[in-house]
Amino acid sequence: MTRIRPTSSTSPTSPANPTSWRNIALAILVAVMASFQIGKAIIALPLLQGDPLHLSLRQTGLVISALAIVGAVLAMPIGVIVSRFDSRRVMLTGLGVIALTNVLGSAASSVSALLATRVLEGIAVVMLLVCASSVVGRQAANKDRDLAMAASSTAVPGGIALVMFVATLILWLGQPLSWPAIWLVNAALAILCAIVVWFAMPSMPAVASPTTQPGSVLDAVRQVGASRSVQLIAVCFSLYAIVYFAFSGFLPLLLRDLLGLTRIQAGFVSAGIVASNVLGNLAAGALMRRGVASRSIVGVSFLIAAVCIPALFWLSLPPVVAVAFAVALIGCMGGIPGALTAIAPRVAPSAALIAPTIGFMLQGSYIGQLVGPMSAGALAQAGGWSLVAWMLLPLAIAGAFLSRKL
Repeated sequence: MTRIRPTSSTSPTSPANPTSWRNIALAILVAVMASFQIGKAIIALPLLQGDPLHLSLRQTGLVISALAIVGAVLAMPIGVIVSRFDSRRVMLTGLGVIALTNVLGSAASSVSALLATRVLEGIAVVMLLVCASSVVGRQAANKDRDLAMAASSTAVPGGIALVMFVATLILWLGQPLSWPAIWLVNAALAILCAIVVWFAMPSMPAVASPTTQPGSVLDAVRQVGASRSVQLIAVCFSLYAIVYFAFSGFLPLLLRDLLGLTRIQAGFVSAGIVASNVLGNLAAGALMRRGVASRSIVGVSFLIAAVCIPALFWLSLPPVVAVAFAVALIGCMGGIPGALTAIAPRVAPSAALIAPTIGFMLQGSYIGQLVGPMSAGALAQAGGWSLVAWMLLPLAIAGAFLSRKL
């Protein structure tokens, strides 16, 4: 497997063009809005089991994983399609779909109706995340691209952490919280975000055309999928996602079972731990800007995870020490998506294929989102939380090994 090397042909922005931090910030805002749709399902888990749907644990799992299923199957094809349209229109369309599906979902009277809206929502979420990353890559000058791409990778953990914090704060204040209300709030936020994009984001012509991206969508998918370098970052992202979501997805339960925290305490602490991932994303961008190799960041992050996993699951640590290890695990692992997202534009087969390259990388992430929580939940139920470490530890070690090939 060859090492990943930057190529001038894949740089979508000329060095002479200044970085548009305003457009980058708008794109990250859109990605954060998309990530709210992931976080809202996590906090709505116990609420969905009550009136009026009375969903089983399996059904609530489907509601949560619907977005990941869509991404695991369609992220790269969606990336190809997104690259053939004006990015501003793509963002407005995606935000409109999110607003509509949230309104329809809030009125769902059956699990099938709710799942149908989640599938449509999942397509919009993947579309927005791919488009936002592509815009960040296009709007950053070469000297700023690594930092900008790392910043864009903060959207998902940042959005999820924000949703968890706000929901826990509402419960702490003693205010009622229902899942239809959460859906309607997300609809309103999507509309507000669309208004901001409408007035503040300039038109951004498609990067792909019959000249720059000849052939069908399937041809572009094959071209991206055949790249060994792209395959490698997708595998590394998948390993990261399995470890990250297997751990963070059960954080409230872990903190309750292992440390004896209350629901409110576990909610606040979980939000803080997930938020530390954002610092890892930004640190990766700053380190790459100072010349630190991307593969070194990925490798060290996986190695730190390999140290923290057995400490958390196999040792009886005091609560403060255990939380410190959890912050180190989630925070340092934030360097992995930060570094891999920065690598993606450089390894794309062409500038016109950056969006599908990011889509392929995200497919690895979505596969991890599916495999991680399901596997961890099954192992924890079968043999307790200590058994989960036997799954996560080899994956972290494998990630450290693969990083040497980047």
